[in-house]
Amino acid sequence: MKCRILLFVIALLVSMLSPLQAAEKLLFEGDSPYTGIQVYDKDDGLRYLQFGLYEQTVMRLSDPDDLHYEYTRSALAGFAFAEPPVKKVLMLGLGGGAMAQFIARKFPEVRLDVVEIDPLVVEVAIKYFGFKPGPHGQLQIGDGRRLLRKSVQKYDVIILDAYKAGGIPFHLTTLEFMQIVKDHLNPGGVAVVHLWAEYANKYLHAQVKTIAQVFPRNYSFYDNAGSFLIFATLRDRWLEKDELRARGAQLGQERTFSFDLGALIEAQYTPASRIPMAGLQGQVLTDDFAPVNLLKEQSGR
Repeated sequence: MKCRILLFVIALLVSMLSPLQAAEKLLFEGDSPYTGIQVYDKDDGLRYLQFGLYEQTVMRLSDPDDLHYEYTRSALAGFAFAEPPVKKVLMLGLGGGAMAQFIARKFPEVRLDVVEIDPLVVEVAIKYFGFKPGPHGQLQIGDGRRLLRKSVQKYDVIILDAYKAGGIPFHLTTLEFMQIVKDHLNPGGVAVVHLWAEYANKYLHAQVKTIAQVFPRNYSFYDNAGSFLIFATLRDRWLEKDELRARGAQLGQERTFSFDLGALIEAQYTPASRIPMAGLQGQVLTDDFAPVNLLKEQSGR
């Protein structure tokens, strides 16, 4: 009897921890040189893209304007931080393309360029999530740093969404890379950097300090769900919460957002450029010093 109860408990725990066993239908499973990829539908009406152990994109196909993740809604505050009008946007990292599609639909006049390193991710985004490159921009497959270094384009908003929990490309975290990002921003531009919270990213403090070395005025948003967004600006003054909230509210109304961008800015805005970080985790990361493995080892002590 005890054995049966134990087996039942184990089976119950496995079913709770495994998203695929709760999934209605597995649509795709494959491996790229960068990660394992799964696409599945669940009985909640949502479609999921998973990289390894981590969800990457969730989309309600019946309503693709419903941005599921809080951080994707927060990232739209970049349009409030940037000096208007916003004409050109760059995204590094595609995932399932939910945010890119939202921007293309809500800002059809904007040139939207997207860079994704993994060809299989692009195929999956197109086939299973309906992603289409915007009419005025281009989709490039390749390493974001290399392609950006070769580019002569300047942007009003650059969104960096290439950092995954459990897999951070160190060459996109360093002082030298952030300088390349800065060099490709227009004077009133903003870099929107999506970072995982410390429980999944022991690199976090070092990344924040590195960004602050290049962008003296930046802002930290936290979605209370595991994601930080750093809005790194080139402005010669701080942008106050009331000003940004008003801009966000106006944008949301004009572009018919399904959420209140002004209220989101009100809740998350924090001007927090130079947070003092002690020890190795507060070190500035450079091409010669980006000790991913050492940081992971220290976090496990």
